Amino acid sequence: MFLEQLQLSLIEYAETRVKVAKEAADQAHQAATSTESVAETKWDTFGLENSYLAHGQSVRVAECEADLAYFRKMAFADSDEIAVGSVFEVERRDGWNRVIILSQCCGGGEFENQDKSILLVTPQTPLGKSLLGKEEGDEVIMKSRGVELVAEIVRIFL
Repeated sequence: MFLEQLQLSLIEYAETRVKVAKEAADQAHQAATSTESVAETKWDTFGLENSYLAHGQSVRVAECEADLAYFRKMAFADSDEIAVGSVFEVERRDGWNRVIILSQCCGGGEFENQDKSILLVTPQTPLGKSLLGKEEGDEVIMKSRGVELVAEIVRIFL
């Protein structure tokens, strides 16, 4: 049941990212096409800057839509070893605790599901690389503000 609800929350998180990105792109497009963005002198770059911003926001929308498509198709891993698609809980001695999804996209993203903080980590990051192949009870080194902290994998959800 937890994983089913987690899948729904993950898709909702990705849909919200798309919505926010589209709103930002619309605002940037409106600013770029506004009469106030028309150059008054050859040194006036306000309109050009707004055009660049609008383009960047459009690229972000496409990236967020691709992430959403990925999450809609994603199946959680069913393995005792952490791999891409694994869902597992990590706890540090300082009390920090998260459920982590090892995902191909949205690294660093966080959302809530059933009163648990969910963190998305990609395998390209140092933390993601160190998690691959780990099992319940294994320890992993995490960095927080430059300080190395030991965390334990307390549970892998299957």
